[in-house]
Amino acid sequence: MARAGKEQLRGNVATAIRDQIMARTVHPGDTLRLGQLAEQLGVSVTPVREALLLLSQDGWVRHEPNRGFRVAAIRRRDVEDTYLMWSTAEGEIAARAATRATARDIDYLRQIDQQIRSADPEDGHLATELNATLHHYVSVIADAPKLDWFARAASRLVPLQFPENFHVVPGWSEVDRVEHAHLIDALAAGDVEASRAGTAAHFRGTGELLMRWLDSLDFWGEPDTPKAPRDPGRLAG
Repeated sequence: MARAGKEQLRGNVATAIRDQIMARTVHPGDTLRLGQLAEQLGVSVTPVREALLLLSQDGWVRHEPNRGFRVAAIRRRDVEDTYLMWSTAEGEIAARAATRATARDIDYLRQIDQQIRSADPEDGHLATELNATLHHYVSVIADAPKLDWFARAASRLVPLQFPENFHVVPGWSEVDRVEHAHLIDALAAGDVEASRAGTAAHFRGTGELLMRWLDSLDFWGEPDTPKAPRDPGRLAG
């Protein structure tokens, strides 16, 4: 229990720091000071350091020896790659679920979809919760823990984590209301290919909407200029 509590605390601190990065409270290149963050968040330095190490693994911060932690630049092409992997994993999860979904499963998914359609589109917290519940249940049906792990890992790398912004991204609320019904229909029909393709396209589409919005905010931390090609001979030598 104590270990679980520590992991939850570390996760909560990581989320709080990531939200600061997203909200531009801190900027690419800024040093993140452990004592200052600990005071702000009302915790000790240890979970802050553990959270920063976790965020460094996900690319949100850089851990520089003898210099501490700095906010990393978020590159557009890295987010594109994240959505590529995320949509692929979710598509495979849906394909697996199409072979296992029962009538009761489909009824439950349709109930969630109806709640999504009836919800206030301005209520970002509710929209996020219902959307997450629907997709999580598809993964439960699929019973594919490794695919689910890849999907959850990718979701941590998306530069939009706090639910109050759900309705801010143009198009997200509409996609949330209208696209799930088609995905559920494919699952109900046991159509593996339609489930795979439709779900992957659904996630790619939400990614494109997010990228377009972030483009409009001049969000990206550094330009996507190609680096000089590596010299294999020099690397080998």
